[in-house]
Amino acid sequence: MARILFIHPPSRRRVYLNTNVKVGSPDYPDLTLATLAGHLKGKHVSKALDMELFPDYQDKLIQTLNLFKPDVVVSSSKSADFKVMIEIIKIVKRIDKNIQTVVGGVHITTNPDVVRPIEEIDIAAVGEGDYILPLILNETLLKNIQGIIYRENGVIVENEKRKEFLNINKLPFPNWEMFDISVYKNSRLSSRKNPVGLIETSRGCAYQCNYCNKLTFGSRHRFKEPKRVVEELEYLLRIGFKEVHIVDDSFTQNIDNAKKVCEEILRKNLNVSWSLINGVRVDFVDEEFFHLAKRAGCWQIAFGIESGDQKVLDRIKKKITLEKISKAIHLAKKSKLDTFGFFMLGLSGETRESMENTIKFAKSLPLDMAKFNITIPYPGTPYYYELKRKGLILSENYEDYIVHQTEKPIFKHENLDWDEIKEYYYKAFREYYLNVNYIFRRFKRSLFMGDLFYDLKYFLASKW
Repeated sequence: MARILFIHPPSRRRVYLNTNVKVGSPDYPDLTLATLAGHLKGKHVSKALDMELFPDYQDKLIQTLNLFKPDVVVSSSKSADFKVMIEIIKIVKRIDKNIQTVVGGVHITTNPDVVRPIEEIDIAAVGEGDYILPLILNETLLKNIQGIIYRENGVIVENEKRKEFLNINKLPFPNWEMFDISVYKNSRLSSRKNPVGLIETSRGCAYQCNYCNKLTFGSRHRFKEPKRVVEELEYLLRIGFKEVHIVDDSFTQNIDNAKKVCEEILRKNLNVSWSLINGVRVDFVDEEFFHLAKRAGCWQIAFGIESGDQKVLDRIKKKITLEKISKAIHLAKKSKLDTFGFFMLGLSGETRESMENTIKFAKSLPLDMAKFNITIPYPGTPYYYELKRKGLILSENYEDYIVHQTEKPIFKHENLDWDEIKEYYYKAFREYYLNVNYIFRRFKRSLFMGDLFYDLKYFLASKW
């Protein structure tokens, strides 16, 4: 029985807490690590160390290593926190060189070569890594494990990638017990109750938006059966979560399955508050779904809108129209759901005029909240490769690849200066949230929901 320490790098404070959206910063235990640990439950001893919770996280890491004495340390990262993850792995090896280090995440999957010069990494997972830890701990020969990079006698070995994607219905439940879930608190902007748990009901997206990386989960939509989804919801509630957020790329991509999930919740009379916080496509929803979702406990639905300019939507291959966006949001409001719109500035083909159109369009919609991001050309996306070919990527310092940081230019846009994108980023927030129509609508909504105190608190804490 091995001792496994799962480490979550401290990325949240950089991505959110030092930006103008800090009041809505999400606060969840890590789903990726919980999912990986689910494979080991009852077979090995797992412990989670969430670096977000400790200002002096390096001291906490050293203390935990000395007390827990893990055989294996596991971590995963996105591009923005890859560097800090490596710093953590180096500390691990400095404390005990015999600890086996296993890392993964979208940044490594996108560019596997980044792990080659880092001697402290023993094994790196490329792609879906769910199956890798059990094989390693069962002492399977590393040469027989697909999708890993490892060191053998000082030589880098890269195995062939796994050819098939996982049947996610066969995945065990995530191991949430290894977290102290009571310490996680989301704001009232994104939750009704705390703590909030995360659930993944599907993987993969069939669409090819040019700002999205498909290298980990692919373009084939795989979904969990409704009965399995609701059983996992019940498990989350038993653990102590008071609300659940669905983090799929698009929960409604198979809308029939999404409706069946709602029907199964109703059939089991499950009392659960939930949200589609990660966004759904506006062309895969209808009035029946919204009505079912509301009855089944859903209180908030986010929409991936991206732009209020049809030419830009076409350029980024979003394959939706402004008319469909408006219709979907009005139908959601008709079912008395909170609506949340995601918008991006600095997309392919963007101009000052198109950004003005996005702000104007956002203000025309009956959204309860809107979030504006600066488009970041993440490695592995068509947008990144487009800019790279043209020599327009200005920085490969991935720590700065944060959608809410405005001070460090990441790329040179074909039509816009970075200062123009930055200008419209702040302009969008100000014009949307300081609009008289929005303030009046939000006041009525918050009076009914009991959120007036929270709204005032968040307003005063925001950077306008």
